[in-house]
Amino acid sequence: MDIHTRSVMPVHTPTPANSVAPPLYQTSVYAFEDIDEVDALLGGTRKGYSYTRGGNPNYDALARWLAQMEEVEAAVPTGSGTAALLAGILSLLPHPGRILVAREIYGGTAGISRRLLGRLGYRMEWIDTHDLVEVERAVTGDPAVLVAETISNPLGRVCPLDEIIPLAHAHGVPVLVDNTFATPFHARPAVWGADLVAHSLTKFIGGHSDLVLGMLAGSGARIADATALIDSGGLTPDPFAAWLALRGARTLSLRMERASQNALALARHLETLPAVRRVYYPGLASHPDADHAARLLSRGFGAIVSMSLQGGYEAVQAMVTRLKMVKFVPSLGDVSTTLSHPVVASHRELTAEEKVRVGIDPSVVRISVGIEGLADILADFTEALTTGV
Repeated sequence: MDIHTRSVMPVHTPTPANSVAPPLYQTSVYAFEDIDEVDALLGGTRKGYSYTRGGNPNYDALARWLAQMEEVEAAVPTGSGTAALLAGILSLLPHPGRILVAREIYGGTAGISRRLLGRLGYRMEWIDTHDLVEVERAVTGDPAVLVAETISNPLGRVCPLDEIIPLAHAHGVPVLVDNTFATPFHARPAVWGADLVAHSLTKFIGGHSDLVLGMLAGSGARIADATALIDSGGLTPDPFAAWLALRGARTLSLRMERASQNALALARHLETLPAVRRVYYPGLASHPDADHAARLLSRGFGAIVSMSLQGGYEAVQAMVTRLKMVKFVPSLGDVSTTLSHPVVASHRELTAEEKVRVGIDPSVVRISVGIEGLADILADFTEALTTGV
Protein backbone atom coordinates (compact mmCIF):
# COMPACT_ATOMS: atom_id res chain seq x y z
CA MET A 1 0.00 0.00 0.00
CA ASP A 2 0.97 3.59 -0.59
CA ILE A 3 2.10 5.41 2.58
CA HIS A 4 -0.92 7.72 2.32
CA THR A 5 -3.23 4.69 2.29
CA ARG A 6 -1.45 3.02 5.18
CA SER A 7 -1.61 6.16 7.28
CA VAL A 8 -5.42 6.34 7.19
CA MET A 9 -6.18 2.65 7.65
CA PRO A 10 -7.65 2.06 11.14
CA VAL A 11 -5.73 -0.29 13.41
CA HIS A 12 -8.11 -2.80 15.00
CA THR A 13 -7.30 -4.91 18.02
CA PRO A 14 -9.50 -7.59 19.59
CA THR A 15 -11.98 -6.18 22.12
CA PRO A 16 -11.48 -8.06 25.40
CA ALA A 17 -14.62 -9.51 26.93
CA ASN A 18 -13.20 -9.43 30.47
CA SER A 19 -12.53 -5.69 30.81
CA VAL A 20 -13.50 -4.51 34.30
CA ALA A 21 -14.44 -1.01 33.09
CA PRO A 22 -16.73 -0.57 30.07
CA PRO A 23 -14.74 0.48 26.99
CA LEU A 24 -15.33 3.84 25.29
CA TYR A 25 -16.77 3.63 21.78
CA GLN A 26 -15.76 7.07 20.55
CA THR A 27 -16.93 6.61 16.98
CA SER A 28 -19.50 8.43 14.90
CA VAL A 29 -20.19 5.61 12.45
CA TYR A 30 -19.63 1.88 11.84
CA ALA A 31 -18.43 -0.08 8.79
CA PHE A 32 -20.25 -3.02 7.15
CA GLU A 33 -19.42 -5.91 4.86
CA ASP A 34 -22.28 -5.35 2.41
CA ILE A 35 -25.40 -3.30 1.71
CA ASP A 36 -27.82 -6.01 2.90
CA GLU A 37 -26.26 -5.85 6.37
CA VAL A 38 -26.97 -2.12 6.63
CA ASP A 39 -30.47 -2.55 5.21
CA ALA A 40 -31.31 -5.20 7.81
CA LEU A 41 -29.96 -3.05 10.61
CA LEU A 42 -31.81 0.10 9.60
CA GLY A 43 -34.93 -1.95 8.90
CA GLY A 44 -34.94 -3.30 12.43
CA THR A 45 -34.42 -6.99 11.59
CA ARG A 46 -30.83 -7.03 12.81
CA LYS A 47 -29.32 -5.70 16.03
CA GLY A 48 -26.29 -3.44 15.97
CA TYR A 49 -25.12 0.12 15.41
CA SER A 50 -24.81 2.17 12.25
CA TYR A 51 -24.54 5.84 13.22
CA THR A 52 -23.98 7.11 16.75
CA ARG A 53 -26.82 9.63 16.61
CA GLY A 54 -29.12 6.61 16.64
CA GLY A 55 -27.25 4.39 19.06
CA ASN A 56 -23.94 3.57 20.71
CA PRO A 57 -22.78 0.88 23.16
CA ASN A 58 -21.97 3.56 25.73
CA TYR A 59 -25.52 4.90 25.48
CA ASP A 60 -26.92 1.42 25.98
CA ALA A 61 -24.72 0.67 29.00
CA LEU A 62 -25.79 3.90 30.71
CA ALA A 63 -29.43 3.33 29.78
CA ARG A 64 -29.43 -0.15 31.27
CA TRP A 65 -27.93 1.22 34.48
CA LEU A 66 -30.60 3.92 34.86
CA ALA A 67 -33.46 1.60 33.91
CA GLN A 68 -32.31 -0.80 36.57
CA MET A 69 -32.02 1.97 39.16
CA GLU A 70 -35.42 3.49 38.30
CA GLU A 71 -37.00 0.02 38.11
CA VAL A 72 -38.38 0.54 34.60
CA GLU A 73 -38.04 -1.31 31.30
CA ALA A 74 -35.86 1.09 29.36
CA ALA A 75 -34.04 4.42 29.21
CA VAL A 76 -32.40 6.66 26.60
CA PRO A 77 -29.75 9.38 26.96
CA THR A 78 -29.95 12.91 25.60
CA GLY A 79 -27.43 15.68 25.09
CA SER A 80 -28.57 17.53 28.24
CA GLY A 81 -31.21 17.50 30.93
CA THR A 82 -33.07 20.19 29.01
CA ALA A 83 -33.08 17.96 25.94
CA ALA A 84 -34.55 15.15 28.05
CA LEU A 85 -37.38 17.42 29.25
CA LEU A 86 -38.05 18.62 25.70
CA ALA A 87 -38.10 15.09 24.29
CA GLY A 88 -40.25 13.89 27.17
CA ILE A 89 -42.89 16.58 26.68
CA LEU A 90 -42.99 16.13 22.91
CA SER A 91 -43.23 12.34 23.07
CA LEU A 92 -46.02 12.41 25.68
CA LEU A 93 -47.89 15.24 23.94
CA PRO A 94 -46.92 15.03 20.24
CA HIS A 95 -49.50 17.58 19.12
CA PRO A 96 -49.88 21.11 20.56
CA GLY A 97 -51.83 21.14 23.80
CA ARG A 98 -51.48 22.24 27.40
CA ILE A 99 -48.29 21.76 29.41
CA LEU A 100 -49.34 21.70 33.05
CA VAL A 101 -46.25 22.80 34.97
CA ALA A 102 -45.94 22.45 38.74
CA ARG A 103 -45.80 25.86 40.37
CA GLU A 104 -42.46 25.10 42.04
CA ILE A 105 -40.20 23.94 39.24
CA TYR A 106 -36.86 24.56 37.55
CA GLY A 107 -36.92 27.77 35.54
CA GLY A 108 -35.52 26.03 32.48
CA THR A 109 -38.59 23.78 32.34
CA ALA A 110 -40.78 26.86 32.16
CA GLY A 111 -38.49 28.25 29.48
CA ILE A 112 -38.86 25.12 27.33
CA SER A 113 -42.63 25.09 27.76
CA ARG A 114 -43.20 28.76 27.11
CA ARG A 115 -40.36 30.18 25.02
CA LEU A 116 -39.70 27.16 22.78
CA LEU A 117 -42.84 25.04 22.62
CA GLY A 118 -45.07 28.09 22.86
CA ARG A 119 -43.96 28.98 19.32
CA LEU A 120 -45.34 25.64 18.16
CA GLY A 121 -48.78 26.20 19.64
CA TYR A 122 -48.34 24.62 23.08
CA ARG A 123 -49.78 26.49 26.08
CA MET A 124 -48.09 26.43 29.47
CA GLU A 125 -50.27 26.54 32.58
CA TRP A 126 -48.96 26.82 36.14
CA ILE A 127 -50.71 24.53 38.64
CA ASP A 128 -50.42 24.01 42.37
CA THR A 129 -49.60 20.28 42.58
CA HIS A 130 -50.23 20.35 46.34
CA ASP A 131 -53.91 21.14 45.79
CA LEU A 132 -55.72 18.02 44.52
CA VAL A 133 -58.82 20.03 43.63
CA GLU A 134 -56.76 22.32 41.42
CA VAL A 135 -54.94 19.34 39.89
CA GLU A 136 -58.23 17.68 38.97
CA ARG A 137 -59.54 20.90 37.46
CA ALA A 138 -56.34 21.27 35.42
CA VAL A 139 -56.25 17.72 34.07
CA THR A 140 -59.88 17.92 32.93
CA GLY A 141 -60.36 19.28 29.43
CA ASP A 142 -58.10 19.68 26.42
CA PRO A 143 -55.13 17.33 25.82
CA ALA A 144 -52.32 17.97 28.25
CA VAL A 145 -49.17 16.64 29.88
CA LEU A 146 -48.34 17.20 33.54
CA VAL A 147 -44.73 18.06 34.42
CA ALA A 148 -43.54 17.95 38.04
CA GLU A 149 -40.42 17.32 40.12
CA THR A 150 -39.84 14.78 42.87
CA ILE A 151 -38.00 17.40 44.93
CA SER A 152 -38.49 20.89 43.54
CA ASN A 153 -35.82 23.37 42.54
CA PRO A 154 -34.90 25.32 44.63
CA LEU A 155 -37.10 25.14 47.74
CA GLY A 156 -37.32 21.37 48.10
CA ARG A 157 -41.10 21.13 47.75
CA VAL A 158 -42.39 17.54 47.63
CA CYS A 159 -45.85 17.22 46.12
CA PRO A 160 -48.00 14.09 46.64
CA LEU A 161 -47.03 12.36 43.39
CA ASP A 162 -48.59 9.12 44.59
CA GLU A 163 -51.96 10.93 44.56
CA ILE A 164 -51.72 13.32 41.62
CA ILE A 165 -50.36 10.83 39.07
CA PRO A 166 -53.38 8.47 39.34
CA LEU A 167 -55.62 11.54 39.26
CA ALA A 168 -54.00 12.73 36.02
CA HIS A 169 -54.21 9.26 34.49
CA ALA A 170 -57.91 9.04 35.30
CA HIS A 171 -58.38 11.94 32.89
CA GLY A 172 -55.99 10.61 30.25
CA VAL A 173 -53.16 13.00 31.08
CA PRO A 174 -49.62 11.50 31.06
CA VAL A 175 -47.08 12.61 33.64
CA LEU A 176 -43.41 13.52 33.27
CA VAL A 177 -41.43 13.66 36.53
CA ASP A 178 -38.02 15.31 36.80
CA ASN A 179 -36.15 13.16 39.32
CA THR A 180 -32.84 15.06 39.17
CA PHE A 181 -32.79 16.28 42.78
CA ALA A 182 -33.91 13.01 44.34
CA THR A 183 -32.07 10.61 42.01
CA PRO A 184 -33.10 6.94 42.10
CA PHE A 185 -31.33 6.69 45.46
CA HIS A 186 -34.13 8.64 47.15
CA ALA A 187 -37.12 8.08 44.84
CA ARG A 188 -38.35 6.11 41.84
CA PRO A 189 -41.35 7.98 40.37
CA ALA A 190 -42.35 5.07 38.11
CA VAL A 191 -43.46 3.28 41.27
CA TRP A 192 -46.18 5.93 41.58
CA GLY A 193 -47.07 5.60 37.89
CA ALA A 194 -44.98 8.31 36.18
CA ASP A 195 -45.05 7.78 32.42
CA LEU A 196 -41.55 9.15 31.92
CA VAL A 197 -38.81 10.04 34.38
CA ALA A 198 -36.32 12.73 33.37
CA HIS A 199 -32.83 13.37 34.72
CA SER A 200 -30.11 15.90 34.22
CA LEU A 201 -27.17 13.49 34.55
CA THR A 202 -24.98 16.58 34.58
CA LYS A 203 -25.90 16.84 38.23
CA PHE A 204 -25.77 14.10 40.89
CA ILE A 205 -25.58 11.01 38.68
CA GLY A 206 -22.53 12.30 36.82
CA GLY A 207 -21.50 13.89 40.08
CA HIS A 208 -18.21 15.57 39.14
CA SER A 209 -19.09 18.68 37.07
CA ASP A 210 -17.32 17.29 34.02
CA LEU A 211 -20.16 16.43 31.61
CA VAL A 212 -23.48 17.64 30.21
CA LEU A 213 -26.04 14.88 29.70
CA GLY A 214 -29.70 13.98 30.21
CA MET A 215 -31.80 10.82 30.30
CA LEU A 216 -35.39 9.63 30.02
CA ALA A 217 -36.60 6.40 31.64
CA GLY A 218 -39.90 4.55 31.37
CA SER A 219 -41.69 1.67 29.70
CA GLY A 220 -40.29 0.09 26.56
CA ALA A 221 -43.02 1.63 24.42
CA ARG A 222 -42.62 5.12 25.89
CA ILE A 223 -38.84 5.04 25.45
CA ALA A 224 -39.17 3.75 21.88
CA ASP A 225 -41.28 6.81 21.06
CA ALA A 226 -38.84 9.13 22.80
CA THR A 227 -35.83 7.48 21.14
CA ALA A 228 -37.23 8.06 17.66
CA LEU A 229 -37.72 11.73 18.48
CA ILE A 230 -34.26 12.06 20.04
CA ASP A 231 -32.63 10.43 17.02
CA SER A 232 -34.48 12.42 14.37
CA GLY A 233 -34.07 15.66 16.35
CA GLY A 234 -30.36 15.16 16.91
CA LEU A 235 -30.72 15.36 20.72
CA THR A 236 -28.20 12.58 21.35
CA PRO A 237 -25.06 13.05 23.44
CA ASP A 238 -21.40 12.34 22.78
CA PRO A 239 -20.24 8.80 23.66
CA PHE A 240 -17.54 10.14 25.98
CA ALA A 241 -20.15 12.01 28.04
CA ALA A 242 -22.14 8.78 28.39
CA TRP A 243 -18.99 6.90 29.38
CA LEU A 244 -18.15 9.55 31.99
CA ALA A 245 -21.70 9.51 33.34
CA LEU A 246 -21.65 5.76 33.89
CA ARG A 247 -18.25 6.08 35.55
CA GLY A 248 -19.71 8.60 38.00
CA ALA A 249 -23.01 6.76 38.39
CA ARG A 250 -21.34 3.74 39.94
CA THR A 251 -20.68 5.74 43.12
CA LEU A 252 -24.08 7.47 43.20
CA SER A 253 -25.39 5.59 46.22
CA LEU A 254 -22.33 6.31 48.34
CA ARG A 255 -22.26 9.97 47.33
CA MET A 256 -25.97 10.58 47.86
CA GLU A 257 -25.93 8.83 51.21
CA ARG A 258 -23.09 11.03 52.46
CA ALA A 259 -24.35 14.25 50.84
CA SER A 260 -27.87 13.72 52.20
CA GLN A 261 -26.54 13.20 55.70
CA ASN A 262 -24.42 16.35 55.42
CA ALA A 263 -27.38 18.30 54.04
CA LEU A 264 -29.66 17.42 56.94
CA ALA A 265 -26.98 18.40 59.46
CA LEU A 266 -26.27 21.66 57.63
CA ALA A 267 -29.98 22.52 57.40
CA ARG A 268 -30.40 22.00 61.14
CA HIS A 269 -27.32 24.10 61.86
CA LEU A 270 -28.39 26.97 59.59
CA GLU A 271 -31.70 27.20 61.45
CA THR A 272 -29.75 28.22 64.56
CA LEU A 273 -27.92 31.16 62.94
CA PRO A 274 -29.43 34.66 63.43
CA ALA A 275 -28.39 35.74 59.92
CA VAL A 276 -30.69 33.10 58.41
CA ARG A 277 -34.34 34.04 58.05
CA ARG A 278 -35.54 30.61 56.92
CA VAL A 279 -34.17 27.23 55.84
CA TYR A 280 -35.86 25.08 53.18
CA TYR A 281 -35.09 21.37 53.38
CA PRO A 282 -37.71 18.58 53.20
CA GLY A 283 -36.03 16.69 56.03
CA LEU A 284 -36.81 19.47 58.52
CA ALA A 285 -39.98 19.44 60.59
CA SER A 286 -40.39 23.13 59.65
CA HIS A 287 -40.68 22.34 55.94
CA PRO A 288 -44.25 22.53 54.57
CA ASP A 289 -43.91 19.13 52.86
CA ALA A 290 -42.19 17.24 55.66
CA ASP A 291 -45.03 14.69 55.77
CA HIS A 292 -44.95 14.05 52.01
CA ALA A 293 -41.16 13.78 52.09
CA ALA A 294 -41.21 11.25 54.90
CA ARG A 295 -43.76 9.14 53.00
CA LEU A 296 -42.31 9.34 49.50
CA LEU A 297 -38.53 9.67 49.88
CA SER A 298 -36.18 6.86 50.90
CA ARG A 299 -32.81 6.88 52.64
CA GLY A 300 -32.82 10.62 53.32
CA PHE A 301 -34.06 13.83 51.75
CA GLY A 302 -31.50 14.81 49.13
CA ALA A 303 -28.48 17.09 48.99
CA ILE A 304 -30.10 20.47 48.26
CA VAL A 305 -30.59 22.98 51.07
CA SER A 306 -31.94 26.46 50.39
CA MET A 307 -32.12 29.39 52.75
CA SER A 308 -33.29 32.99 52.91
CA LEU A 309 -30.95 35.48 54.56
CA GLN A 310 -31.77 38.46 56.72
CA GLY A 311 -30.60 41.51 54.81
CA GLY A 312 -31.60 40.30 51.34
CA TYR A 313 -29.32 40.46 48.33
CA GLU A 314 -26.59 42.44 50.10
CA ALA A 315 -26.33 39.76 52.79
CA VAL A 316 -26.12 37.04 50.13
CA GLN A 317 -23.36 38.88 48.29
CA ALA A 318 -21.43 39.37 51.53
CA MET A 319 -21.72 35.68 52.40
CA VAL A 320 -20.53 34.62 48.94
CA THR A 321 -17.40 36.75 49.22
CA ARG A 322 -16.63 35.43 52.73
CA LEU A 323 -16.98 31.72 51.98
CA LYS A 324 -13.59 30.08 51.57
CA MET A 325 -14.26 26.43 50.70
CA VAL A 326 -17.74 26.68 49.18
CA LYS A 327 -17.77 28.22 45.70
CA PHE A 328 -20.52 30.07 43.81
CA VAL A 329 -21.46 27.77 40.91
CA PRO A 330 -24.59 28.20 38.73
CA SER A 331 -25.25 24.45 38.76
CA LEU A 332 -25.34 21.65 41.34
CA GLY A 333 -24.63 17.99 42.07
CA ASP A 334 -20.85 18.05 42.42
CA VAL A 335 -18.92 16.05 45.02
CA SER A 336 -17.97 19.39 46.57
CA THR A 337 -20.36 21.81 48.23
CA THR A 338 -21.40 24.74 46.04
CA LEU A 339 -24.07 27.40 46.11
CA SER A 340 -26.11 29.35 43.59
CA HIS A 341 -28.57 32.22 43.44
CA PRO A 342 -31.89 31.14 41.86
CA VAL A 343 -33.11 34.64 40.99
CA VAL A 344 -29.91 35.30 39.02
CA ALA A 345 -29.25 31.81 37.62
CA SER A 346 -31.65 28.84 37.58
CA HIS A 347 -34.91 30.81 37.70
CA ARG A 348 -34.10 33.96 35.73
CA GLU A 349 -36.57 32.72 33.05
CA LEU A 350 -39.46 33.56 35.41
CA THR A 351 -41.18 36.91 35.62
CA ALA A 352 -41.05 38.88 38.87
CA GLU A 353 -44.62 37.80 39.63
CA GLU A 354 -43.81 34.14 38.98
CA LYS A 355 -40.78 34.28 41.28
CA VAL A 356 -43.04 35.54 44.06
CA ARG A 357 -45.47 32.69 43.34
CA VAL A 358 -42.65 30.14 43.54
CA GLY A 359 -41.41 31.74 46.77
CA ILE A 360 -37.98 32.99 45.74
CA ASP A 361 -36.50 36.46 45.98
CA PRO A 362 -32.96 37.93 46.02
CA SER A 363 -32.47 36.75 49.62
CA VAL A 364 -32.71 33.06 48.65
CA VAL A 365 -29.60 30.92 48.18
CA ARG A 366 -29.51 27.31 46.96
CA ILE A 367 -26.79 25.08 48.41
CA SER A 368 -25.73 21.83 46.77
CA VAL A 369 -24.17 19.92 49.64
CA GLY A 370 -21.19 17.73 48.87
CA ILE A 371 -19.38 14.85 50.52
CA GLU A 372 -16.67 16.80 52.39
CA GLY A 373 -16.17 16.45 56.10
CA LEU A 374 -19.27 17.86 57.81
CA ALA A 375 -17.27 19.97 60.27
CA ASP A 376 -15.58 21.81 57.40
CA ILE A 377 -18.89 22.59 55.69
CA LEU A 378 -20.45 23.89 58.91
CA ALA A 379 -17.39 25.96 59.76
CA ASP A 380 -17.29 27.68 56.37
CA PHE A 381 -20.95 28.72 56.49
CA THR A 382 -20.79 29.68 60.16
CA GLU A 383 -17.83 32.00 59.60
CA ALA A 384 -19.33 33.52 56.46
CA LEU A 385 -22.67 34.18 58.19
CA THR A 386 -21.35 35.49 61.50
CA THR A 387 -18.38 37.62 60.44
CA GLY A 388 -19.23 41.28 60.91
CA VAL A 389 -22.59 40.51 62.53
